[in-house]
Amino acid sequence: MNSPTTGGGVFSLSTYWVPSVAFAGLVLRYMPCSIWGYLKRLFTFDGGDKLIEFQSRVREFEEERRRLENVNRELTEENRGLKTENAKLSGLLQKANEEYKRLQNQLQQARDGTAATQRSLEKEKQEAAKAKAAHQEDVNALKRQLEVKKSEIAGAKNDLQRSQAKLDDVTALLETRSRELKSAQVFLTTADTHSGAEVISLIDALNAEILQTCAFIADSFEFARKPEHATEIKEGCTRISELMGPTMTHLLSTIQHGADPLLVQVALQGATAEFSRWIIMTWDFDGLQAEQPLAEIYHDVRSSETQAISGRWRALTRAHAQKVSLQQDDVHSTMVTHISDTLVVTMVAAGCTKNYADVYREFTQKFGERVSNIVKMAVRLNKVMGEEVTSADLWPTHGAAGDKFDSAAMEDFESQVEDQTEKPVLCTTALGLYRSEKVGVGDAFEFKNAVLKKAKVALESIADGLDREDATP
Repeated sequence: MNSPTTGGGVFSLSTYWVPSVAFAGLVLRYMPCSIWGYLKRLFTFDGGDKLIEFQSRVREFEEERRRLENVNRELTEENRGLKTENAKLSGLLQKANEEYKRLQNQLQQARDGTAATQRSLEKEKQEAAKAKAAHQEDVNALKRQLEVKKSEIAGAKNDLQRSQAKLDDVTALLETRSRELKSAQVFLTTADTHSGAEVISLIDALNAEILQTCAFIADSFEFARKPEHATEIKEGCTRISELMGPTMTHLLSTIQHGADPLLVQVALQGATAEFSRWIIMTWDFDGLQAEQPLAEIYHDVRSSETQAISGRWRALTRAHAQKVSLQQDDVHSTMVTHISDTLVVTMVAAGCTKNYADVYREFTQKFGERVSNIVKMAVRLNKVMGEEVTSADLWPTHGAAGDKFDSAAMEDFESQVEDQTEKPVLCTTALGLYRSEKVGVGDAFEFKNAVLKKAKVALESIADGLDREDATP
């Protein structure tokens, strides 16, 4: 069959159809069923219009083929990529499977470990339960023991309280007995703080201080009776008469002392010694106004009790009486003032050229310290003889004005050789010391007495040979 030409060419089926058929064979499976009908109609064309249409269809088909080839290539590439991705996913899946298996193994191991742990825990729980039960038994046993101990402690506390009460009673009784024993020991002890020789030494020191002080005083003032002092002289004689006696008062007012104030010195010594003796023997420095009652009580105690008891009674009574009577400083100041006043009055009565006020002022300035020292020494002897010596009674001795001279207890102030017995005493110039001890003789007691030191006295005869005045101012 001849085919018309188009565009100067001859149509050839191999030119347009064979490649198409070949292509159609390649893509046959991608073509829909309607394309077969289309091809069938295409090969049965007739005439020139059909050819043109056919060519147009061929071109469309070519374009469709190329598009399909492109699609095929894209699908091929996509398929290749999918294969690659599939390979990757297969590898990942394999790894995931391997990881899954590994995790499964680990999970199984963990489950096995958990099971073992649970078994161990159950075993430990059982052991803990057993231990707890055993512990509870021990606790219960300890509680029972504790209750027993509490009961024992309560009983012990009760016993302790009873014992403590008994101990308190015994302690109180012991303290009472100790106090009683201490009090008894105070009364029973005979130990003295000072010996007789030491007390004699203290007496000698006091006498020496009195002698020196009175000698300085007598030499420090002038004596010549002046009419303007007559009233003071008379008043002075009245005041010293009770202390020194009428004889000394008369001699002081009649003897001329200007050239030799010896009698003034003796009178001053007598007054100072008498005050010192009172200080040494006083119970309360007259602060309680109980001097006489205490002395009488002690006389009775000494007569009825042993020396140890009476001595301790004396020591305690004197110590406490002085403690509650006056302050020590007040006592000292009062005694210094009293002694100073008496000595000044004595000099005024003896006819001192100055009046009382001037003499007192000068006296306190020059001799106040020495008088204070005498008071201190006398107060010290009060304590020593009254409180610190209890094995015997010691007291200072003196010769009272008008007494007869006793050579057994006195020494003459002038140390004259001739016998002075029975001569009257004018005054005491130095204190002596007497000792008396109550001792047992069989069933009875007696007093053992001794003169440890004789008192020095001035006799009335001391005025013999001294110049006198005819009248007393």
